[in-house]
Amino acid sequence: MSSSVVVPSVSSVEEISTGNEKGAEVNKTSYPTCQAQVNPEADVGNMQISDGRTKGTSRDSKCGIRTLKIVTSLICGVMLGIGLEKARVFDPRSVRDQMVFESFTMLKMFFTAVATGQITLSILSIIPRTKHYFDESCKHFVACFAYKGVLSTILGSFTFGVGMSLCGACPAMVFAQIGGAVPNAVFSLIGGLFGALTYGMLAHVIERTTKPKNPVQVHQIHKKLNLPYIALALPMAAFLCGGVAIIEWLWPTSKDLNSLNIEISADTNVFQQVAWPPYIAGILVGLCQVPLVLVLCDTLGGSSCYATVVSQWVVTERLQKMFPYLARCRGGLGNWWQVLLVIGVTGGSVMSAGLSSSIGTVSGVSIPDALVGGVLMLWGSRFASGCTSGHGISGMGLFAWLSFLAVPSIFAGGISTAFLMKYTGVKDHYVTYTGGV
Repeated sequence: MSSSVVVPSVSSVEEISTGNEKGAEVNKTSYPTCQAQVNPEADVGNMQISDGRTKGTSRDSKCGIRTLKIVTSLICGVMLGIGLEKARVFDPRSVRDQMVFESFTMLKMFFTAVATGQITLSILSIIPRTKHYFDESCKHFVACFAYKGVLSTILGSFTFGVGMSLCGACPAMVFAQIGGAVPNAVFSLIGGLFGALTYGMLAHVIERTTKPKNPVQVHQIHKKLNLPYIALALPMAAFLCGGVAIIEWLWPTSKDLNSLNIEISADTNVFQQVAWPPYIAGILVGLCQVPLVLVLCDTLGGSSCYATVVSQWVVTERLQKMFPYLARCRGGLGNWWQVLLVIGVTGGSVMSAGLSSSIGTVSGVSIPDALVGGVLMLWGSRFASGCTSGHGISGMGLFAWLSFLAVPSIFAGGISTAFLMKYTGVKDHYVTYTGGV
């Protein structure tokens, strides 16, 4: 199948686009269009319409492709929601305890998700019929780094980590918390939306100030080394799997479950169990990369959806010129697929918690922590062009070298904040009802 470049209009929500997880970050010099995207389905939309039958076929094909992308986004969201809920990483205690090394559930799941993604992407990268989709997904991912450098990546990621420890969540995880009825999760969402809005309104100033003088031309390590993706991906996946095995041996999952007062019953089926081993949930999350690459030519991410939602008021030409960042986030399925993804995350979390009768059993953070954490989390992720899913699971998985700076910076911000909270006696302050402070 041939491919062509499609530059979708900001104002059109009917575009069949496949934007990057940080689609709002790209093509800042070509406003008012969204990022230029190579769409493997674009040849359908660009058919020469010679008669009514061909026109109808083209319209039906577009509708079918759009429907497939919507369904894929929702299904992947459900998979992600189930994984986050079953691994118990959506519990704010798991996030904060990980940052002070009193739990390793989050790290086990993260390593496994990255490794699973690398193994599956390695397969896609060598099969002739799927290699094109893998290559285009890589192009879409690294396109957002055209105007990002070391400064914005490190500062943004550190800020993100601070917010993550405060609210006990990451952007996609907030929706798993809402699905699981975690107290005050809605305030993390409100803080995140406010953070995305305020960053979006100031983005043109911030990015003009921090834009590197000499942007990186080659963003992926394996390309810089002139090696095939699989040559680095499989060894790194093996290394991560070995790391998970060692951590599990030194710090069994049962130890973390005991700290969360969770008991696993042998009498229940797999879906009725309150918790799964984090490496099993990590495999489920990592497998989401396959349909996202093959159908959307994109990779897993969760923070851009906030910018898409808060940009809907930028409807006039004057507003679009005033706030070009938000204008680029507003339209097209390339932006909206992440909104569908997090809707699926909420549904998957509800389904998972409902089957185990555990809805509403997790404590949440205070309202101030949720609000401030949500704001910092989204400010950081937008400044750095990625979050734990985008930079962590996808970026490291694709060997984006800026992501290898971002992830340690996220943990640096999270660890320093969590230890400060621990020594001031507020780390273990949780509430059992929404509205609690």
